[in-house]
Amino acid sequence: MKKLFIASVLTSVSLFAAQPLTVKTISLAQAQNAINACVDLASKNKWSMSIVVVDRSSNIKASTRMDGALDAATTGATLKAKTALSWFTPTEKVATYVKAEPNFKQFPGLLPIGGGVPLFSKDKQIIGAVGIAGSMVPNDIKCAQAAAQAINK
Repeated sequence: MKKLFIASVLTSVSLFAAQPLTVKTISLAQAQNAINACVDLASKNKWSMSIVVVDRSSNIKASTRMDGALDAATTGATLKAKTALSWFTPTEKVATYVKAEPNFKQFPGLLPIGGGVPLFSKDKQIIGAVGIAGSMVPNDIKCAQAAAQAINK
């Protein structure tokens, strides 16, 4: 009986190990393209932004805080990126969900303010997210959209 149990455990482990899980995530080059696109747009418009790109695991892949951006903007950008990633949708849409169902406000780390956008690969798989903070919300949204468009160039 003991040998049968050990054999079944080893078989289960070997079957599991034989099927690796592949999860796409944003590359450093893509993250830098996103940041550069936002910095370019912000600089042309004299906006001071914080930009945070997170990978598929919600870890910061790249970030920058432009000259003149508030320290708190980096925290806001990080929370926006993580909100967009966890909800798979732009943060301004999350804001509409929260308005309709206020209980969602209880989610830890949720920042339902425009400026966070999920990032997708060319084959439409989510690979990360970008969060922008530091200007008026419509400007944050514009920068986030520019960043999202730049990752697959």
